[in-house]
Amino acid sequence: MLDSEGKAMTKPIAILLSIFILVSVAIAADAQSGAPQKIGFKILYNFTDGPDGCCLFGGVARDREGNLYGVTESNNHDHGYGTLYKLTPTKRGYSIHVLVDFDESKGTYCEGTPVVDDSGNVFGTCSRGGPDWGTLWEYSSGGKFQVLFHFSEYPGNLTLDQRGNIYGTSGGVYQGAGTLWKYAPRSHWMRVVHSFNYKTDGMDPGNPTIDHNGILWGTTMYGPNCWQCGQGTAWKYDPSSGTFTTVATFQGTGISNPVTRPAIDKNGNLFGTAWPTDGSNLGTIYELQADDSYAPLLLYTFTDQQNGSQPLTDLSFDKDGNLIGTTYLGGEYGDGTIYELAYKDGVWQETVLHSFDWTDGASPNGLVTDNKCKWFSTTTYGGKHGWGEVFEVTSLP
Repeated sequence: MLDSEGKAMTKPIAILLSIFILVSVAIAADAQSGAPQKIGFKILYNFTDGPDGCCLFGGVARDREGNLYGVTESNNHDHGYGTLYKLTPTKRGYSIHVLVDFDESKGTYCEGTPVVDDSGNVFGTCSRGGPDWGTLWEYSSGGKFQVLFHFSEYPGNLTLDQRGNIYGTSGGVYQGAGTLWKYAPRSHWMRVVHSFNYKTDGMDPGNPTIDHNGILWGTTMYGPNCWQCGQGTAWKYDPSSGTFTTVATFQGTGISNPVTRPAIDKNGNLFGTAWPTDGSNLGTIYELQADDSYAPLLLYTFTDQQNGSQPLTDLSFDKDGNLIGTTYLGGEYGDGTIYELAYKDGVWQETVLHSFDWTDGASPNGLVTDNKCKWFSTTTYGGKHGWGEVFEVTSLP
């Protein structure tokens, strides 16, 4: 091998240069193929299906002290109705505390992600239990559990405003099209603030999110003008004026049946996941552009199982403004992925950051961050015992 002046290079230098070239080519090939990047991944707790619980269909909420809260769908080898658990950070890792064993009076089929207010009170929902169809519950910072409200239809996940009021959606009174409701913990006051009309609003509303102005945003899975059909709508609700507005419909956009609560960027644009209309059924990511009257824009379609399938969890933003999410299935081993979607060279490009392989979990839920460098979530199944886990991710790109 010759150097730039045509002189023979020594054998060690030639070998090192050859290795460098080969490694560079391999890295470039991996980047082009969307191969998983290395990120920090650590399992914090493996569930056993004993008293701790089994099967986690929701993620975790994090309080100011770094404690993580979540629910399991069952426990004690399917003889129980699940648990509310708390993971506390210690010098040796995380320790688990079972705070509540759910039952038919407290709630059953508890499959959502709790929320924590500034005082450390934990709130959540169960889709069954009590005399009707689901409960809204609180586990106070003082260690007291109470059912706050019994629903007549299935409730979804919750969001908190700056005053600690709770907003959520559930089935409703207008031919079952759905409701948006508000609960004020201080006064124990529950109120339906909007009943959906499937003809104009759409039906089956998803979980709401709230922007920095206090405006609530959400989507419906179906409608408008269509009973349990159609491609869905996007809506907003202004609590200060009590005004509800349908801002967009997904008809004719290639986007259908949105499934996650919108994520809102600093410019007021909304991002979410949905299903495609091309029959691929792997999933899509869309944007509602604020400067274009929230017209839906299809950003990305999952077209290969290797890159993930069924993006059923809420999106988040990393420190660079890129979208971070998980897929329920797909990836290298078929057990789900953590992925990043970034705008590069005029197009949105996906990078698989982690592929789950059952031993480190299967079917991940949505991520929550400490706003520094760590992200947390759960897997529905998999892990050491096969019954789900809580994990931590660091070193995102």
